[in-house]
Amino acid sequence: MFTECIATLGSPEQKKKWLPLADNLNIIGGYAQTELGHGSNVADLETTATLDLKTDEFVIHTPSIRATKYWPGSIGLQSTHNIVFARALVDGNDYGVQPFMVQVRSTEDHKLLPGVEAGDVGEKLGYATMDNGYLSFDKVRIPRTNLLSRFVEIDKEGNFSLNGDPRMVY
Repeated sequence: MFTECIATLGSPEQKKKWLPLADNLNIIGGYAQTELGHGSNVADLETTATLDLKTDEFVIHTPSIRATKYWPGSIGLQSTHNIVFARALVDGNDYGVQPFMVQVRSTEDHKLLPGVEAGDVGEKLGYATMDNGYLSFDKVRIPRTNLLSRFVEIDKEGNFSLNGDPRMVY
């Protein structure tokens, strides 16, 4: 799911940057969409990505336990980076759930980065080999350019634009 999301939802520049890293196992990816309180009901996801116009960064935040990313494979122990689905917020405007590339662990020592909480939730019936986990964020900052932008874009001024059919994100 990780590399497929980059290939499908990323801009040409993002694909060029991240796909070789993933293909060569320089980064280990996870897909963080499902939330504890919402399952796969994408429209009701609560994780937020708020654009800080002063720093040109998105602030990824888990506002409640219901918004904890839960069950996805590879996020508990393995992933260094995740495609995180979060509500894109800019100046009080909610631009819906969008995909973001978020680094969660150091690529040097594999320790969780500041503001990231993650762990294992145990075996999934019939899929015991997969690292099923949980993931939450306490105001983790990422570059604005980590919004996967094949279909949507938010510029430095906070202007939102569509590049095709936004339903492709889901």
